[in-house]
Amino acid sequence: MSKLSDLLLLFTALLLFSCGEKKADFTPASQVKDYFPVQIGKSITYRIDSTVFVKSGSQIEVHQYQVKHSIVDTTRDNQQRLTYIVQRSIRNADGSGGWSNNGRYYITPLENSVEVVEDNLRVVKIANPVLTGRSWKGNAFLPIGPYETAFGTQAGKEMNAWEFTFKSQGNESIEGQQYSDVWTIEQSNRIMNLPPPVSNPGYGSMEVSSEKYSRGIGLVYRNYQIYDFQPGYGDNGYQPTYAGFGITMWMIDHN
Repeated sequence: MSKLSDLLLLFTALLLFSCGEKKADFTPASQVKDYFPVQIGKSITYRIDSTVFVKSGSQIEVHQYQVKHSIVDTTRDNQQRLTYIVQRSIRNADGSGGWSNNGRYYITPLENSVEVVEDNLRVVKIANPVLTGRSWKGNAFLPIGPYETAFGTQAGKEMNAWEFTFKSQGNESIEGQQYSDVWTIEQSNRIMNLPPPVSNPGYGSMEVSSEKYSRGIGLVYRNYQIYDFQPGYGDNGYQPTYAGFGITMWMIDHN
């Protein structure tokens, strides 16, 4: 056998060995369907702290509830894509009282992402690949200032430019419950001049949003704070006011 043939055989052996090593070490990335499972009959119940501003925005109150999210049916969206209908039901925070209707929203699972439409606002909640540092513009479908008309707030005016990012993965304890394989998706963490300083308070805003998903369960935690603070002016009797809302929710039960 010639030296050239020997070299070719050696090169082929090294190539095959190298390819074999890469194949053995390869671990497929998690998929969005692992963290956002959907099927008719699935339900998750959350405890919710809802921050609201009362008395013309001059006072802050936190209202507490239990809210159950139940997938009750399917439909087709305006692009003829399979979409799941989620019924929300609400009751007292301590679990007492009957469930009351709290509206519906829609989940459209796609091959590489999951879209959720709530109050006519479409958000890409999660997207492949599920990897640390992976980001996407989850609010790209939203208009400018989506909450300005309903809540009178300037906070979140440009939230359609937010970068959703997979920040961390691991086991977590959330409100006393242990979860395995949880991904945290950070959407925004912008706080300006809040809480307002006691002396000479100026305009402040809160745009904080993050979600946590557990493999095989789905959303187990959400922190969503969209509000701003206006110092007192002459045209409002120098009354400082807040506008917007806040939601903190965590899972307490699922099937």
